[in-house]
Amino acid sequence: MSETFLPVSKMPVLDGFFRVIRLFSAMFRAFACGRTRLAFLSGDGFFSGRPIREGVVMQEEMMGFGVCRVRRGALAVIGCLFLAGISWAGDYSDGMRFYQGMDYENAFSAFRRAAEKGNAAAQSALGAMYYNGEGTGEDEAMAAHWYLKAAEHGRMDAQFALAEMYEAGEGVRQDLKKAAFWYKKAAEQGHLLAQTNLGILYMEGRGVKRDDAKAVALLTNPARQGVALAQTNLAMLYASGRGVKANTHKALEWYRKAASQGEADAQFSLGNMYEDGTGVEKNLLKAAAWYRQAAEQGNAEAQNNLGRLYMEGGDFEGHEDEAFVWFQRAADQGYAEAQTNLGVLYAYGLGVDQDVDKAVYWYARAAEKGQPEGAFFLAEAYYRGEGVERNDKLAVKWYEFAAKNGVPESQDRLGLMYTNGLGVRQDYAKAVYWFRKAARQGYAESQNNLGVLHARGLGVEQDYARAIAWYRKAIAQNLPQAQFNLGTMYLQGHGVKKDIRMARQWFMKAAEQGLPEAEKSLERLPKDGESIDTDLST
Repeated sequence: MSETFLPVSKMPVLDGFFRVIRLFSAMFRAFACGRTRLAFLSGDGFFSGRPIREGVVMQEEMMGFGVCRVRRGALAVIGCLFLAGISWAGDYSDGMRFYQGMDYENAFSAFRRAAEKGNAAAQSALGAMYYNGEGTGEDEAMAAHWYLKAAEHGRMDAQFALAEMYEAGEGVRQDLKKAAFWYKKAAEQGHLLAQTNLGILYMEGRGVKRDDAKAVALLTNPARQGVALAQTNLAMLYASGRGVKANTHKALEWYRKAASQGEADAQFSLGNMYEDGTGVEKNLLKAAAWYRQAAEQGNAEAQNNLGRLYMEGGDFEGHEDEAFVWFQRAADQGYAEAQTNLGVLYAYGLGVDQDVDKAVYWYARAAEKGQPEGAFFLAEAYYRGEGVERNDKLAVKWYEFAAKNGVPESQDRLGLMYTNGLGVRQDYAKAVYWFRKAARQGYAESQNNLGVLHARGLGVEQDYARAIAWYRKAIAQNLPQAQFNLGTMYLQGHGVKKDIRMARQWFMKAAEQGLPEAEKSLERLPKDGESIDTDLST
């Protein structure tokens, strides 16, 4: 029975929470994050943050503090503080002055006094200082406590910050319904990032009933105001036709706007569109350029796709070393597909010295994350004893995992294990089941193997006609084993009229592809038309 293996071919950080900056030019830059677009004029601007998402925008506040937090997968936070020339007396004013002088302990004390007197801006500021551990120990629970007080006073910056904490479960028990509630409160006041995040919740059906039309409505305004995260998600909705009529041109427009702000997910999506020719003329060089921009920002999917382009030849032929670099970067981030691809490079010595031990290491990491192809290659390693001690039972375990996840090569291998009783009890019916799964996906080896079982009546009733039908499907993909098996059917007159000439023709085709069994059969083929005892399998 055929056991041919065809490997898969494709495989600005802002330190301090209220960092002080001075703007000495007239209009420096406009940021949109509140009710209106803010132009930075000459004067003092106070803002803060942690590492932020590309293209993030700052919150305009005309009174005291404005705390902005922006989501990026896992919670990423920025706090924004602006003093817009309004005079504040007493403790709050003292707190601002102390903070500007980077005297965080006295700033914290002054803000606390003002907060306890009911000053909502001070309550929001105090929440921010607790969150970042400035002037006090970091305390997310106390941060949530003061954000809540400010939020209940209608502070949209605190409402947004509190929503983020509920969404991430920081300082409070995770509660997506409460997150949606506070996002909505801030969104109703025109907070662009709250509108964005609420729109995302509606897209995902988290904390609210999924409603793509509402997501479109919520994302449109911040997208128009320049929020890259909103632009990216709105583009996704247009691309998929969710909540709006599918429109690839609109999707491209919004992806480009977000990508021009450095939004890595948008750059990655543009790379996909150019690679697939979706809405644009297919252009792998442009795809690679967009993937590279996203990859250089650490986008693991883009790193993997860029590596894959370098491996697929064409315009990128001879760049296996570049493929290795990008697969390694993505693999180091835990991206399972890249871990599998990196394993393949090590296994075959492409772009790196061959090292089967490292290949197995990366296959195992990918398989443990549930990556089907990684599981298949790990199974192959166990079956062949390459990089690990041969273990048929472990091979079956990983073949089965990959097979159940639709990998046709693994379905075929699992069928062979059941056929030969390797690592499992011999079971022809189960072999038929898995061969059929792969055969229906067009996998030629399984089409041939299914033909063999039908010809022999193993696991199914003997049926030469069906056997020949499966052989022909595999022959359409030029599989030499199937050519040989069909020749054998003609030689023995099984399911077809006995015909030595046709047998010779199919044996020759298989022999031309280097199949030893076909070469031997040609040598033994009698000229007088008598049959020979030829096994159906190779």
